[in-house]
Amino acid sequence: MVEIRGVTLPVVSIRIKNEKDLASVKRKIGEKIKGKLFEGSYFIIENPEDLPEGWVRELEDFLKGLNLGNIKRISSETKRTQERSERLLVVDRPLRSGQKVEHGGDVLVLGDVNKDAEVVAVGNIIIMGALRGIAIAGALGDESAVIVALRMEPQQIRIGKKVAIPDETERVSPGYPEVARVEDGMIVLERV
Repeated sequence: MVEIRGVTLPVVSIRIKNEKDLASVKRKIGEKIKGKLFEGSYFIIENPEDLPEGWVRELEDFLKGLNLGNIKRISSETKRTQERSERLLVVDRPLRSGQKVEHGGDVLVLGDVNKDAEVVAVGNIIIMGALRGIAIAGALGDESAVIVALRMEPQQIRIGKKVAIPDETERVSPGYPEVARVEDGMIVLERV
């Protein structure tokens, strides 16, 4: 069985069970993930330790050949945490409307993230300025990730599978840094 499901945009999870033929697996994956819907997605092979030797590399090459997105190998929360903590991307400029930054680890933005700009991170997001755009932390489903901003006035925040969208009136920062985290199944804001 080849199971493909969305984890959180833009992440697609692939789990392979009880399959004996690699060509058949590739065919099934190809049939399920064709089209523009999957362009730019991160693909996770959830259970690489359960697959026959050599399959993971073959499947990664196959997915890369489809030119749809980035490939990640994740089988446990520990691997997710290790993967994100080893890499930090520092963006040393503000992000203007329409700009997007994606990274497979933590992201530090030295400036504002303006309205209609987007930051997507597998790990945490720290913004040394105002967050007025979209921030997606824990993009591979990690709900222990956090988003920190000196001024928290977002269009949208996502952490793992949880989404928070302020109401129609724009949120005004209380004047101190805040952290967004998942608590009791909801995204909450707390003073840093």
